[in-house]
Amino acid sequence: MTSSGLPADKYLSAYGAVCERIAQIVTDGTCDTTIPACPGWRVHEVLAHLCGLCEDWISHRLDGYASDQWTATQVARNDDLACTQILDAWADALSRFATLDGEFLGSPPARWAFGDAVVHEGDVRGALGSGRVPDDAVRLALEGTIARWHREVLGPAGVPALHVQCELCDWWLGEPDDSDAIVVEAPLYEVFRGLAGRRTEDQVRAWNWSTDPGPYLSAGLPYPFHWTTVPLSE
Repeated sequence: MTSSGLPADKYLSAYGAVCERIAQIVTDGTCDTTIPACPGWRVHEVLAHLCGLCEDWISHRLDGYASDQWTATQVARNDDLACTQILDAWADALSRFATLDGEFLGSPPARWAFGDAVVHEGDVRGALGSGRVPDDAVRLALEGTIARWHREVLGPAGVPALHVQCELCDWWLGEPDDSDAIVVEAPLYEVFRGLAGRRTEDQVRAWNWSTDPGPYLSAGLPYPFHWTTVPLSE
């Protein structure tokens, strides 16, 4: 079991499914499409990062995890490959990734790799106009993201308990059923994109909050995310 109470193989299966879904919507003809959610990147750079991250897990190259330099090295390593070649390399790496065990910062490798990949799936889908990430993947991603937001950010900031309500599920960040909890209502996909730093503070402020969300916005997002300054809708 993982720190979120979910079996590690569930994350592994979900991670492989992200790769398969992206492979269905990306072609070499879309390789140069820019990604608004990742300034300076095209589809090519996103795929190079996703493949490179998987390869780094396999090779235990985790120093500087999620840092700009760590990510830039992944992108450079796959710079000469076409998008379809990168997808093939990622699929090959996934077969070896499945043999990893242990934990990293309290979670199995598949949890971290899936969390990064599913956010970028949303980035690629938005840029290509290929619909949205399936709800089951969004819910699984939010299980970990919301837990980290509470544990690493909101808890240390000392803000009141928060009840996040979506159309398909909800979460208590703090004591369950706390009558003094602040309530926020928002579409599931908006919460997913917002907590992944794909929404501005003003966009998140526009969600249906029971009171001023200032303390929660000021607290920030779980590493490595931060509020974007460019309004996004995908």
